[in-house]
Amino acid sequence: MTETRLNRAELGWAIFLTVLLLFLAFYNLRYFPPTWFDEGIHSLAAKRLALTGDYRLGPALGPTVLLPVAGAFRVAGVALIPARLVMVGYLLLCTFAFYLVARRLGGWKVAVVATLLLIGSPGANLLRWGRQVLGEVPATFFLLMALLVWFRVADVGRSPRRWAMIGLAGALTGLAILTKNQFLLLLPAWAIVWLVDRWVHRRFETWEPVVVMGVALLGVLGWYALQGLVFPGGDRLMEQNVREWSGALNRGLFTLSFRRMMDAVRFVTDKEAFYGLMLPGVLYGALLSLRSSSRSARWTLVTIASVVWLGWFLLLSAAWPRYAFLPLVFGAICVAQLFHDLTDGFELSIRRLWASLRSGEWDPTLAGRAALILLLVVMTGRYLYGRLSEVVAQDDAPQQMAAYVVEHVPPDAEIETYDPEICFLAGHSCHLPGSQAMDAAIKYVWYDGTVPSAYHDFASYGAPYLLIGDFSRLVDMYDEEVVVREYDLLVTIGGYELYVRK
Repeated sequence: MTETRLNRAELGWAIFLTVLLLFLAFYNLRYFPPTWFDEGIHSLAAKRLALTGDYRLGPALGPTVLLPVAGAFRVAGVALIPARLVMVGYLLLCTFAFYLVARRLGGWKVAVVATLLLIGSPGANLLRWGRQVLGEVPATFFLLMALLVWFRVADVGRSPRRWAMIGLAGALTGLAILTKNQFLLLLPAWAIVWLVDRWVHRRFETWEPVVVMGVALLGVLGWYALQGLVFPGGDRLMEQNVREWSGALNRGLFTLSFRRMMDAVRFVTDKEAFYGLMLPGVLYGALLSLRSSSRSARWTLVTIASVVWLGWFLLLSAAWPRYAFLPLVFGAICVAQLFHDLTDGFELSIRRLWASLRSGEWDPTLAGRAALILLLVVMTGRYLYGRLSEVVAQDDAPQQMAAYVVEHVPPDAEIETYDPEICFLAGHSCHLPGSQAMDAAIKYVWYDGTVPSAYHDFASYGAPYLLIGDFSRLVDMYDEEVVVREYDLLVTIGGYELYVRK
């Protein structure tokens, strides 16, 4: 049964979680994680929006992130810290909403354990993704809020309030999709929720889940239509949205590769995914959702969204670890619930265990419970130690290279690069390969396609400076022979190399 009021034990754990999360969210914010390609692209788009009002980024990251970050730039100046403070706000809100969802599903003990697992999980990487200008954590926040509203719908009778809550659940689902385009997978998940409710729970009217899907879809389409009216170059922006949605589907959303399938299977069965317990946890959550009760009805959307997303991740995606973020978020709740039920609510009598050890008369149930709790403590402890070690480490190579560019590169000299974070940090003019370069890079790195440098003729463009960092090097954007022929190395800082044209 789900508790509705805080008790003293939960209050103590809530204070501990709050202090832990605040430290992990804010400490060393400038340097952890080291800024990189995605954050650089998104920060440059927010900078352009703040300074010129020009909205250019497509569906990879939505207005729910770009507008607040641009607002922070307008207020506090264009820098990494204001952007990351916005993202930390989303991180804190997401974690709080996650705790509330887990509490509604399994009680406060499940919520505490699930939150510790989520914060610590190297697979979910909540801190790494949540502290950067990325879409996964904000999108998950909106979805979790939609879940909390949906949980309340069944408790409200037929009234205007119920209509409003259903519409709000749809609007929040739409915001999740707008924030991160992969969350479009929520629409088939909602469709399956509708079918399961028809067959098992019958707690909602036939049309109610359909309304949620409709409101979400209308909200997304409405935003894209509004762009053409509000922002300069609306027609161009609409064409870009269509092109980027098509490119996302082709390169990373719906692909087929046996090698990537095996990579995905290894990821979800390894230590990053709760030491291989995520899949059993989600399966257990699915079993809980099949019972005919209000609690089971709440589990339905969580487990269905996890199964749909995992199916796509394992079979049809490029299998990047970030693509598994949402299943890992829900997986933390499922694993916590599994441990909770196997240990009778994490209850263990130390006195009985000691007496059993002294007498030599083993109680198999007690011993099994002790082993499971020990496993959970060790797993959670290792996870949290790993995240603490990451947060306190300092890698300031991007900042050092940006400082070098500011000091040694003339302001009017353009830099050719595929590492846009330096362009943002230095405030310098850069020439970036076009959007087609990303398609080529993904096909090359993950599907053994043609090397991108075969398509990108940077030498003909003739930028006076060339910057090669970790991302440029990962995707082989710049042919080494051409680099040596056309440029001289100026300086190496960390993983960055700055060249000047001969």
